Amino acid sequence: MAAPHPEDELARLHKLAAHGLPALVLVTGVNDHFRAEAMERLLAAVPKDAELRVLDAVDERAVGGKDDDGDDEADTGDAPAGEVGSAAAIASCPELQELRGGGLFAKRAFLFVRRGGGFWARHVEAIATTLPRFGKGCGLVLEAPKVDRRKKVAQQLVKSATEAGAAFEFRDLYDQPFDRSRSPLDGELCKWVVARAQRLGVALQADAAWLVVMQIGKSLGELLAELGRLRDRIGADPKRKPLTPADLRGQLTCSFQSNPFEFAEAVLGGDRRAAYRSLRAIFDRGVRGKDGKPMDPGGLFPFATSWLFQQLASAYEGRQLLDGGMSPRDVAQKAGVYQFVDRFTEQLQKNDLPRLRRGLLALHACQRTLRLSGEDHDTLLERFLAQWFDGAPIPTMQDLEP
Repeated sequence: MAAPHPEDELARLHKLAAHGLPALVLVTGVNDHFRAEAMERLLAAVPKDAELRVLDAVDERAVGGKDDDGDDEADTGDAPAGEVGSAAAIASCPELQELRGGGLFAKRAFLFVRRGGGFWARHVEAIATTLPRFGKGCGLVLEAPKVDRRKKVAQQLVKSATEAGAAFEFRDLYDQPFDRSRSPLDGELCKWVVARAQRLGVALQADAAWLVVMQIGKSLGELLAELGRLRDRIGADPKRKPLTPADLRGQLTCSFQSNPFEFAEAVLGGDRRAAYRSLRAIFDRGVRGKDGKPMDPGGLFPFATSWLFQQLASAYEGRQLLDGGMSPRDVAQKAGVYQFVDRFTEQLQKNDLPRLRRGLLALHACQRTLRLSGEDHDTLLERFLAQWFDGAPIPTMQDLEP
């Protein structure tokens, strides 16, 4: 079953915290912003008279069954066989012992573990063993993108927390509605920006909120920071009419993400500002692959130049056919362009054969210079843009020879 809306999960978490924190709370999910917000609400729910310890377990690693001094198990003396496992589990994670209650300064205690994926993998047996021994009003709150469920004991803990309503999963907001025939303005992300802007006193129309997303990106933290900067610039006013896209002109930062597709579109569209802005975003903020993970920086230059070469070559072929008398619609089909035909036709009309031929030569020189000189990738592409937009000279092989 798909995870519920993150805001609904936060509301459920708030309701749980209002009635007192249980012995075990799990905060998981891919969205780090909502996980952080959930942890803040849970921290606020800790009783003032309770002892609180916050552990950042980012350096924890799942290791074998050895304790810190290298022994295979803790010294359990002559304890009965049934108690050996419990003693070893407790010894493997001393932080959990503080949750047994009856401390020197506080009878109640809470342990908050941030980025606790490794902590969970290493100490899941200890958690399962000590959980029934937690003192009244004591608890463990663990936050991680995901928790390992391969062990049976881990499955049982997650199941128990879920049944108790104490397991929360925070997914990303969908930027597109499920019905793809509808506008992105109906997506969860755009609606979230509208709601947060309203809360900050800088109400936005839906299309203005989507403009913010398009320019800043989909990171919730960066979107909130941009809304905060917008409030500081124009002031908060709950009575002001929602701002339109025109009202945001010149007000937003340019810290947005881009990709080689947008870069090539700006080049062939003759939009100098968009091309330079896209290039800087590609190399300053990277590009994400289809899996959502950042692409290796070493792959940005070949990705950008390969796609740009394909687009220039396709436009060159199309322009030859257009100059030969073929209709624009037939030109697109002959060139293998079946989507965004109008945009392709507009690019052909903006760029004549000499300009496209020069662009191909400049891009080839850019790739050749990389092999011979090893200059920075973004510098080479900035030089290409100068050659494309400003007619800067294109170096020949003789120019590159030592």
